[in-house]
Amino acid sequence: MRRDADGAIEPMLATSWEQVEPTAWEFDLRAGVTFQNGEPMDGAAVAGALTHALETTAPASVFSPETVTGVTAVDEDTVRITTPEPEFLMPERLATPNTGILAPDAYGESATDPRSACTGPFTIVEEVPQQSVRLERNAAYWGGEVRLDAAEVRFVTDATLRATQIQTGEAQISRKMPITSVSSLTEQDGVTVETAELSRTTGLILNNARAPFDDERVRRAVQAAVDTAEISDAVYPGASRPAVGPFAPDEPFAPTGAEPVTADPEAAAALFEEAGVDPGSLDLTLTVYTEGTGFADLAAVIQEQLRAAGVTVEIETADYASVEPSLLDGDFDMALLSRNHLGDMPDPLGFLTADYSCDGGFNITQLCDPEVDELIARAGDTADRDERYATYAQLAADLQERAVNVFLVHETETVAHAGVTGFVLHPYYTLTADLALADG
Repeated sequence: MRRDADGAIEPMLATSWEQVEPTAWEFDLRAGVTFQNGEPMDGAAVAGALTHALETTAPASVFSPETVTGVTAVDEDTVRITTPEPEFLMPERLATPNTGILAPDAYGESATDPRSACTGPFTIVEEVPQQSVRLERNAAYWGGEVRLDAAEVRFVTDATLRATQIQTGEAQISRKMPITSVSSLTEQDGVTVETAELSRTTGLILNNARAPFDDERVRRAVQAAVDTAEISDAVYPGASRPAVGPFAPDEPFAPTGAEPVTADPEAAAALFEEAGVDPGSLDLTLTVYTEGTGFADLAAVIQEQLRAAGVTVEIETADYASVEPSLLDGDFDMALLSRNHLGDMPDPLGFLTADYSCDGGFNITQLCDPEVDELIARAGDTADRDERYATYAQLAADLQERAVNVFLVHETETVAHAGVTGFVLHPYYTLTADLALADG
Protein backbone atom coordinates (compact mmCIF):
# COMPACT_ATOMS: atom_id res chain seq x y z
CA MET A 1 0.00 0.00 0.00
CA ARG A 2 1.03 3.62 -0.11
CA ARG A 3 0.23 6.98 1.39
CA ASP A 4 -1.81 9.19 -0.95
CA ALA A 5 -1.31 12.94 -1.32
CA ASP A 6 -3.68 13.57 1.61
CA GLY A 7 -2.01 11.07 3.94
CA ALA A 8 -4.57 8.25 3.68
CA ILE A 9 -3.54 4.62 3.07
CA GLU A 10 -4.53 3.23 -0.33
CA PRO A 11 -4.08 -0.22 -1.92
CA MET A 12 -1.19 -0.98 -4.24
CA LEU A 13 0.20 -4.53 -4.50
CA ALA A 14 -2.06 -5.44 -1.59
CA THR A 15 -5.76 -4.95 -2.31
CA SER A 16 -7.13 -5.61 1.18
CA TRP A 17 -5.93 -6.52 4.66
CA GLU A 18 -7.25 -7.74 7.97
CA GLN A 19 -5.96 -8.21 11.50
CA VAL A 20 -6.92 -11.88 11.84
CA GLU A 21 -5.42 -12.23 15.33
CA PRO A 22 -4.07 -9.69 17.83
CA THR A 23 -0.55 -10.57 16.64
CA ALA A 24 -1.22 -11.47 13.00
CA TRP A 25 -2.27 -9.64 9.84
CA GLU A 26 -3.14 -11.11 6.46
CA PHE A 27 -2.80 -9.22 3.18
CA ASP A 28 -4.54 -10.17 -0.06
CA LEU A 29 -2.30 -9.58 -3.09
CA ARG A 30 -3.30 -8.06 -6.41
CA ALA A 31 -3.77 -10.83 -8.96
CA GLY A 32 -1.89 -11.00 -12.24
CA VAL A 33 1.00 -8.66 -11.37
CA THR A 34 4.47 -9.50 -12.64
CA PHE A 35 7.83 -7.98 -11.89
CA GLN A 36 9.53 -6.22 -14.78
CA ASN A 37 11.69 -9.31 -15.37
CA GLY A 38 8.56 -11.42 -15.92
CA GLU A 39 8.54 -13.23 -12.57
CA PRO A 40 5.18 -13.42 -10.77
CA MET A 41 4.47 -11.13 -7.85
CA ASP A 42 3.01 -13.81 -5.60
CA GLY A 43 2.93 -14.70 -1.93
CA ALA A 44 6.35 -16.34 -1.95
CA ALA A 45 7.99 -13.33 -3.64
CA VAL A 46 6.38 -10.83 -1.28
CA ALA A 47 7.23 -12.88 1.82
CA GLY A 48 10.81 -13.16 0.59
CA ALA A 49 11.13 -9.41 -0.03
CA LEU A 50 9.73 -8.47 3.38
CA THR A 51 11.85 -11.11 5.12
CA HIS A 52 14.90 -9.60 3.43
CA ALA A 53 13.86 -6.18 4.79
CA LEU A 54 13.79 -7.70 8.28
CA GLU A 55 17.17 -9.39 7.93
CA THR A 56 19.13 -6.53 6.40
CA THR A 57 21.99 -5.04 8.43
CA ALA A 58 20.04 -1.86 9.20
CA PRO A 59 16.31 -2.61 8.95
CA ALA A 60 13.82 0.25 8.80
CA SER A 61 12.79 1.25 12.30
CA VAL A 62 9.09 0.78 11.46
CA PHE A 63 9.59 -2.71 9.99
CA SER A 64 12.25 -4.54 11.96
CA PRO A 65 12.60 -7.64 14.16
CA GLU A 66 11.47 -5.49 17.08
CA THR A 67 8.09 -4.92 15.42
CA VAL A 68 7.69 -8.01 13.18
CA THR A 69 8.45 -11.63 14.09
CA GLY A 70 7.90 -13.16 10.66
CA VAL A 71 6.40 -13.04 7.18
CA THR A 72 5.02 -16.15 5.47
CA ALA A 73 3.11 -16.92 2.29
CA VAL A 74 -0.27 -18.44 3.13
CA ASP A 75 -0.78 -19.18 -0.57
CA GLU A 76 -0.05 -17.51 -3.92
CA ASP A 77 -2.41 -14.63 -3.15
CA THR A 78 -2.02 -14.10 0.60
CA VAL A 79 0.77 -13.08 2.96
CA ARG A 80 0.68 -13.35 6.75
CA ILE A 81 2.71 -11.04 9.00
CA THR A 82 3.12 -11.85 12.69
CA THR A 83 4.16 -9.45 15.44
CA PRO A 84 5.54 -9.91 18.97
CA GLU A 85 2.76 -7.80 20.49
CA PRO A 86 -0.71 -6.74 19.31
CA GLU A 87 -0.13 -4.33 16.43
CA PHE A 88 -2.62 -1.80 15.10
CA LEU A 89 -0.52 0.08 12.54
CA MET A 90 0.79 -2.64 10.22
CA PRO A 91 -0.81 -1.06 7.09
CA GLU A 92 0.96 2.21 7.92
CA ARG A 93 4.24 0.34 8.45
CA LEU A 94 3.91 -1.21 4.99
CA ALA A 95 3.24 2.17 3.37
CA THR A 96 6.85 3.21 3.81
CA PRO A 97 9.07 3.02 0.71
CA ASN A 98 11.48 0.97 2.86
CA THR A 99 9.12 -2.01 2.48
CA GLY A 100 9.02 -1.89 -1.32
CA ILE A 101 8.63 -5.30 -2.97
CA LEU A 102 11.33 -6.44 -5.41
CA ALA A 103 11.68 -9.66 -7.39
CA PRO A 104 13.64 -12.51 -5.74
CA ASP A 105 16.54 -12.07 -8.16
CA ALA A 106 17.11 -8.50 -6.87
CA TYR A 107 18.58 -9.70 -3.60
CA GLY A 108 22.23 -10.66 -4.06
CA GLU A 109 24.68 -11.75 -1.40
CA SER A 110 26.30 -8.33 -1.06
CA ALA A 111 23.87 -5.87 -2.66
CA THR A 112 20.32 -5.30 -3.86
CA ASP A 113 19.79 -4.44 -7.53
CA PRO A 114 16.34 -3.02 -8.35
CA ARG A 115 16.85 -2.97 -12.12
CA SER A 116 14.12 -5.05 -13.82
CA ALA A 117 13.00 -6.14 -10.35
CA CYS A 118 10.21 -3.62 -9.69
CA THR A 119 6.47 -3.55 -10.42
CA GLY A 120 6.02 0.20 -10.98
CA PRO A 121 5.29 2.29 -14.08
CA PHE A 122 8.97 2.76 -15.00
CA THR A 123 11.97 0.48 -15.43
CA ILE A 124 15.51 1.55 -14.50
CA VAL A 125 17.74 1.32 -17.57
CA GLU A 126 20.81 3.31 -16.53
CA GLU A 127 22.31 4.79 -13.38
CA VAL A 128 25.14 7.24 -12.96
CA PRO A 129 25.90 7.07 -9.21
CA GLN A 130 25.02 10.29 -7.35
CA GLN A 131 24.14 12.00 -10.64
CA SER A 132 21.17 10.51 -12.47
CA VAL A 133 18.86 7.58 -13.15
CA ARG A 134 17.38 6.87 -16.59
CA LEU A 135 13.92 5.29 -16.74
CA GLU A 136 11.71 3.84 -19.47
CA ARG A 137 8.02 2.98 -19.56
CA ASN A 138 6.96 -0.38 -18.13
CA ALA A 139 4.54 -1.58 -20.81
CA ALA A 140 3.25 -4.32 -18.47
CA TYR A 141 2.43 -1.99 -15.59
CA TRP A 142 -0.49 -3.36 -13.60
CA GLY A 143 -1.89 0.12 -12.99
CA GLY A 144 -2.75 0.78 -16.63
CA GLU A 145 -1.30 3.03 -19.30
CA VAL A 146 1.98 4.81 -18.58
CA ARG A 147 1.87 8.07 -20.50
CA LEU A 148 5.60 8.92 -20.61
CA ASP A 149 7.97 6.98 -22.84
CA ALA A 150 11.00 7.76 -20.70
CA ALA A 151 12.34 10.06 -18.02
CA GLU A 152 15.57 11.01 -16.34
CA VAL A 153 15.93 11.86 -12.67
CA ARG A 154 18.89 14.10 -11.93
CA PHE A 155 20.35 14.68 -8.48
CA VAL A 156 21.20 18.39 -8.39
CA THR A 157 22.20 19.66 -4.96
CA ASP A 158 22.40 23.33 -6.02
CA ALA A 159 18.86 24.72 -5.54
CA THR A 160 19.54 27.77 -7.71
CA LEU A 161 20.67 25.51 -10.55
CA ARG A 162 17.50 23.44 -10.17
CA ALA A 163 15.46 26.61 -10.65
CA THR A 164 17.53 27.68 -13.65
CA GLN A 165 16.96 24.32 -15.35
CA ILE A 166 13.21 24.95 -15.24
CA GLN A 167 13.63 28.43 -16.68
CA THR A 168 15.77 27.19 -19.57
CA GLY A 169 13.61 24.16 -20.31
CA GLU A 170 16.38 21.73 -19.38
CA ALA A 171 14.09 20.19 -16.75
CA GLN A 172 10.30 19.86 -16.69
CA ILE A 173 9.92 19.30 -12.93
CA SER A 174 12.16 20.64 -10.19
CA ARG A 175 11.57 20.13 -6.49
CA LYS A 176 12.63 22.13 -3.43
CA MET A 177 12.82 25.52 -5.10
CA PRO A 178 14.77 28.22 -3.24
CA ILE A 179 12.70 31.12 -1.95
CA THR A 180 14.89 33.56 -3.89
CA SER A 181 13.80 31.99 -7.19
CA VAL A 182 10.05 31.71 -6.59
CA SER A 183 9.17 35.23 -7.74
CA SER A 184 10.95 34.96 -11.08
CA LEU A 185 9.60 31.45 -11.69
CA THR A 186 6.04 32.56 -10.97
CA GLU A 187 6.33 35.40 -13.47
CA GLN A 188 7.66 33.19 -16.28
CA ASP A 189 5.13 32.11 -18.89
CA GLY A 190 4.46 28.40 -18.94
CA VAL A 191 5.90 27.72 -15.49
CA THR A 192 3.63 26.56 -12.67
CA VAL A 193 4.79 26.95 -9.08
CA GLU A 194 3.11 24.92 -6.35
CA THR A 195 3.72 25.16 -2.63
CA ALA A 196 2.49 22.67 -0.05
CA GLU A 197 2.98 22.36 3.68
CA LEU A 198 5.15 19.43 4.63
CA SER A 199 5.01 17.11 7.61
CA ARG A 200 8.51 18.41 8.30
CA THR A 201 10.00 20.60 11.02
CA THR A 202 13.45 22.15 11.20
CA GLY A 203 14.92 22.14 14.67
CA LEU A 204 17.99 23.05 16.66
CA ILE A 205 18.98 19.68 18.06
CA LEU A 206 20.52 19.83 21.55
CA ASN A 207 22.65 16.98 22.88
CA ASN A 208 20.69 16.06 26.01
CA ALA A 209 23.33 13.55 27.13
CA ARG A 210 26.17 15.92 27.92
CA ALA A 211 26.80 19.33 29.46
CA PRO A 212 25.51 21.91 29.23
CA PHE A 213 22.33 20.51 27.66
CA ASP A 214 21.88 17.71 30.17
CA ASP A 215 20.40 20.52 32.31
CA GLU A 216 16.84 21.35 31.25
CA ARG A 217 17.26 24.94 32.47
CA VAL A 218 20.11 25.53 30.02
CA ARG A 219 18.07 24.04 27.17
CA ARG A 220 15.14 26.29 28.06
CA ALA A 221 17.50 29.27 28.25
CA VAL A 222 18.68 28.62 24.70
CA GLN A 223 15.06 28.14 23.62
CA ALA A 224 14.19 31.52 25.14
CA ALA A 225 17.14 33.18 23.39
CA VAL A 226 16.07 31.98 19.93
CA ASP A 227 13.59 34.08 17.98
CA THR A 228 11.65 31.70 15.72
CA ALA A 229 9.57 34.52 14.23
CA GLU A 230 12.74 36.29 13.07
CA ILE A 231 14.06 33.01 11.65
CA SER A 232 10.84 32.36 9.73
CA ASP A 233 10.78 35.87 8.28
CA ALA A 234 14.49 36.22 7.54
CA VAL A 235 15.48 32.74 6.39
CA TYR A 236 12.25 31.25 5.01
CA PRO A 237 10.04 34.22 4.08
CA GLY A 238 6.65 32.97 2.95
CA ALA A 239 7.78 29.35 3.14
CA SER A 240 7.51 28.48 6.82
CA ARG A 241 5.75 29.09 10.12
CA PRO A 242 7.34 29.40 13.56
CA ALA A 243 7.21 25.95 15.11
CA VAL A 244 4.88 25.06 17.98
CA GLY A 245 6.70 21.77 18.59
CA PRO A 246 7.48 18.78 16.38
CA PHE A 247 4.01 18.92 14.75
CA ALA A 248 2.38 21.86 12.94
CA PRO A 249 -0.63 23.36 14.75
CA ASP A 250 -3.19 22.17 12.18
CA GLU A 251 -2.05 18.54 12.27
CA PRO A 252 -4.42 16.25 14.21
CA PHE A 253 -1.72 15.13 16.64
CA ALA A 254 -0.54 18.62 17.66
CA PRO A 255 -1.51 19.88 21.13
CA THR A 256 -4.68 21.96 21.12
CA GLY A 257 -3.88 25.67 21.15
CA ALA A 258 -0.14 25.11 20.75
CA GLU A 259 1.80 28.33 20.23
CA PRO A 260 5.40 28.99 19.22
CA VAL A 261 7.85 29.89 21.95
CA THR A 262 8.58 33.60 21.76
CA ALA A 263 12.01 35.11 22.31
CA ASP A 264 12.47 36.27 25.90
CA PRO A 265 16.01 37.49 26.67
CA GLU A 266 15.18 38.19 30.31
CA ALA A 267 13.86 34.67 30.82
CA ALA A 268 16.97 33.27 29.12
CA ALA A 269 19.25 35.21 31.48
CA ALA A 270 17.24 34.10 34.51
CA LEU A 271 17.38 30.44 33.47
CA PHE A 272 21.14 30.57 32.94
CA GLU A 273 21.50 32.11 36.41
CA GLU A 274 19.20 29.50 37.97
CA ALA A 275 21.30 26.74 36.39
CA GLY A 276 24.48 28.35 37.74
CA VAL A 277 25.87 28.71 34.22
CA ASP A 278 27.58 31.83 32.96
CA PRO A 279 26.55 32.03 29.28
CA GLY A 280 29.84 33.78 28.58
CA SER A 281 31.64 30.60 29.60
CA LEU A 282 29.88 28.54 26.95
CA ASP A 283 31.77 27.95 23.72
CA LEU A 284 29.52 25.68 21.64
CA THR A 285 29.77 24.17 18.18
CA LEU A 286 26.76 24.16 15.85
CA THR A 287 26.94 21.32 13.31
CA VAL A 288 25.35 22.13 9.95
CA TYR A 289 25.01 19.93 6.88
CA THR A 290 25.28 21.54 3.47
CA GLU A 291 22.20 19.86 1.96
CA GLY A 292 19.83 21.61 4.39
CA THR A 293 17.74 24.25 2.60
CA GLY A 294 18.72 27.68 3.93
CA PHE A 295 20.89 26.14 6.66
CA ALA A 296 23.86 28.44 6.06
CA ASP A 297 21.69 31.52 6.68
CA LEU A 298 19.82 29.81 9.51
CA ALA A 299 23.06 28.94 11.30
CA ALA A 300 24.27 32.54 11.03
CA VAL A 301 21.00 33.86 12.50
CA ILE A 302 21.13 31.41 15.43
CA GLN A 303 24.77 32.25 16.03
CA GLU A 304 23.88 35.93 16.30
CA GLN A 305 20.82 35.34 18.49
CA LEU A 306 22.83 33.25 20.95
CA ARG A 307 25.68 35.76 20.87
CA ALA A 308 23.15 38.35 22.07
CA ALA A 309 22.49 36.02 25.03
CA GLY A 310 26.23 35.83 25.75
CA VAL A 311 26.86 32.39 24.20
CA THR A 312 29.71 31.88 21.72
CA VAL A 313 28.82 29.58 18.82
CA GLU A 314 31.20 28.20 16.22
CA ILE A 315 29.60 26.86 13.03
CA GLU A 316 30.94 23.59 11.62
CA THR A 317 29.69 22.73 8.12
CA ALA A 318 30.01 19.52 6.09
CA ASP A 319 27.88 17.26 3.91
CA TYR A 320 25.35 15.12 5.74
CA ALA A 321 27.13 11.82 5.14
CA SER A 322 30.17 13.25 6.93
CA VAL A 323 28.33 14.55 9.99
CA GLU A 324 25.76 11.79 10.55
CA PRO A 325 28.12 9.37 12.38
CA SER A 326 29.04 12.04 14.92
CA LEU A 327 25.41 12.99 15.40
CA LEU A 328 24.28 9.42 15.97
CA ASP A 329 27.21 8.80 18.34
CA GLY A 330 26.37 11.92 20.36
CA ASP A 331 29.67 13.59 19.53
CA PHE A 332 28.30 17.12 19.07
CA ASP A 333 26.88 20.09 20.99
CA MET A 334 24.11 21.41 18.75
CA ALA A 335 23.00 20.60 15.21
CA LEU A 336 20.45 21.74 12.67
CA LEU A 337 18.12 19.04 11.41
CA SER A 338 15.15 18.99 9.06
CA ARG A 339 12.99 16.00 10.03
CA ASN A 340 9.87 14.57 8.39
CA HIS A 341 7.67 13.14 11.13
CA LEU A 342 5.63 11.13 8.61
CA GLY A 343 8.62 10.02 6.56
CA ASP A 344 9.04 6.63 8.23
CA MET A 345 5.32 5.82 8.10
CA PRO A 346 2.06 7.80 7.72
CA ASP A 347 1.72 8.03 11.51
CA PRO A 348 4.03 9.79 14.00
CA LEU A 349 4.75 6.56 15.91
CA GLY A 350 7.72 5.68 13.69
CA PHE A 351 9.24 9.14 14.06
CA LEU A 352 8.74 9.34 17.82
CA THR A 353 10.14 5.84 18.34
CA ALA A 354 13.23 6.46 16.20
CA ASP A 355 13.98 9.97 17.47
CA TYR A 356 12.96 10.02 21.13
CA SER A 357 12.90 6.51 22.60
CA CYS A 358 15.89 5.21 24.55
CA ASP A 359 16.66 2.61 21.88
CA GLY A 360 15.64 4.77 18.93
CA GLY A 361 17.77 4.27 15.86
CA PHE A 362 17.78 7.99 15.03
CA ASN A 363 17.89 9.40 18.55
CA ILE A 364 20.31 12.22 17.75
CA THR A 365 18.96 14.18 20.71
CA GLN A 366 20.37 11.42 22.95
CA LEU A 367 17.22 11.57 25.08
CA CYS A 368 16.49 8.56 27.28
CA ASP A 369 13.48 9.07 29.51
CA PRO A 370 11.40 6.10 30.76
CA GLU A 371 8.30 8.29 30.89
CA VAL A 372 8.70 9.22 27.22
CA ASP A 373 9.24 5.56 26.35
CA GLU A 374 6.07 4.65 28.25
CA LEU A 375 4.02 7.22 26.32
CA ILE A 376 5.40 6.02 22.99
CA ALA A 377 4.59 2.42 23.93
CA ARG A 378 1.10 3.46 25.03
CA ALA A 379 0.47 5.11 21.66
CA GLY A 380 1.58 1.98 19.82
CA ASP A 381 -0.76 -0.15 21.94
CA THR A 382 -3.79 2.06 21.23
CA ALA A 383 -6.18 0.95 18.50
CA ASP A 384 -8.38 4.05 18.67
CA ARG A 385 -6.86 6.72 16.43
CA ASP A 386 -8.17 9.71 18.42
CA GLU A 387 -6.75 8.30 21.66
CA ARG A 388 -3.44 7.59 19.95
CA TYR A 389 -3.30 11.13 18.55
CA ALA A 390 -4.02 12.53 22.03
CA THR A 391 -0.95 10.67 23.33
CA TYR A 392 1.15 12.10 20.50
CA ALA A 393 -0.07 15.57 21.44
CA GLN A 394 0.94 14.95 25.05
CA LEU A 395 4.40 13.88 23.91
CA ALA A 396 4.75 16.90 21.64
CA ALA A 397 3.81 19.29 24.44
CA ASP A 398 6.34 17.66 26.75
CA LEU A 399 9.16 17.87 24.19
CA GLN A 400 8.42 21.55 23.64
CA GLU A 401 8.00 22.42 27.33
CA ARG A 402 11.30 20.79 28.32
CA ALA A 403 13.14 22.18 25.28
CA VAL A 404 14.40 18.71 24.44
CA ASN A 405 15.08 20.37 21.10
CA VAL A 406 14.41 23.92 19.97
CA PHE A 407 11.77 23.49 17.27
CA LEU A 408 12.28 26.34 14.82
CA VAL A 409 9.98 26.29 11.78
CA HIS A 410 7.39 24.11 10.09
CA GLU A 411 8.38 23.77 6.44
CA THR A 412 6.78 23.94 3.04
CA GLU A 413 8.04 22.62 -0.27
CA THR A 414 7.86 24.60 -3.49
CA VAL A 415 7.92 22.72 -6.78
CA ALA A 416 8.15 24.26 -10.25
CA HIS A 417 7.04 22.46 -13.39
CA ALA A 418 6.64 23.36 -17.02
CA GLY A 419 5.47 21.49 -20.10
CA VAL A 420 3.84 18.59 -18.24
CA THR A 421 0.33 17.49 -17.31
CA GLY A 422 -0.84 15.12 -14.60
CA PHE A 423 1.71 16.22 -11.99
CA VAL A 424 0.61 15.88 -8.35
CA LEU A 425 2.74 17.23 -5.50
CA HIS A 426 3.35 14.22 -3.24
CA PRO A 427 5.84 13.73 -0.40
CA TYR A 428 7.26 10.52 -1.96
CA TYR A 429 6.35 10.26 -5.63
CA THR A 430 7.12 12.52 -8.59
CA LEU A 431 7.08 10.30 -11.68
CA THR A 432 3.70 8.58 -11.97
CA ALA A 433 1.79 6.79 -14.70
CA ASP A 434 -0.48 9.85 -15.15
CA LEU A 435 2.39 12.24 -15.87
CA ALA A 436 2.77 13.33 -19.50
CA LEU A 437 4.42 15.97 -21.65
CA ALA A 438 2.00 18.78 -22.40
CA ASP A 439 2.75 18.64 -26.13
CA GLY A 440 1.88 14.96 -26.23
